[in-house]
Amino acid sequence: MSRPVLVLWDLDLTLLDPAGFGTRMITPALAGFLGRDPVMGASFAGRTDRAILTDLLERNGMERPDDEVVTRLMDAVAERCEAFGRDLLDAGGGALPGAHDAVAALASDERLHQGIVTGNMRRTALLKLGLCGFDGLPDPALGAFGDHHVDRAHLVRDAVVTARARGLDVSASHAVVVGDHVHDVRGALDAGARCVAVATGRVSAGRLHAAGAHAVLPDLTDSDALLAAIRTAAH
Repeated sequence: MSRPVLVLWDLDLTLLDPAGFGTRMITPALAGFLGRDPVMGASFAGRTDRAILTDLLERNGMERPDDEVVTRLMDAVAERCEAFGRDLLDAGGGALPGAHDAVAALASDERLHQGIVTGNMRRTALLKLGLCGFDGLPDPALGAFGDHHVDRAHLVRDAVVTARARGLDVSASHAVVVGDHVHDVRGALDAGARCVAVATGRVSAGRLHAAGAHAVLPDLTDSDALLAAIRTAAH
């Protein structure tokens, strides 16, 4: 492996446990936005915030809400998250076992450049990273967030464009997504990238393999295994 490799971390249930923070923030924010108790029930796992909030607006009677409406709701959710951020930690959330050591181990290889591909909108992603003790790595300026796209493959493509704009000689085939959900795997593959999956979420190792992950690890506690999987996937 001689050329740079872009490692793109998912956040929720990959690097950190949000302990249901999103649901607890979205429900009252949506109630305030609608002026009544909302109908919930949308799937959150592995999806972008734009997809989730668009789905919820449709469930609550807004057919095909436009971008401006969805953006206003995202802002309302972000404001509530920022106001009640400690709730994530108070509920038992935080960095997953081995996550900090894994990021540090990857940082020891100068060919690996760590960014983010998450369904979280930028404001909530930065909040969670700060609360969970990730200070500067993975690099929030190197990646893409769930503000603007429904499809995670678009996020991977955007992250590669961002990396190239910063002078990294990378293509999608030299990007490796690390995530816990089949949506992470499919987003990577659809963008032409690789995926190393971790069975730290609600998806079994078998399902992650079946979705096409290039490697599946039980968790992030074995940094050497993670490094080897990323190096192999990136070839």
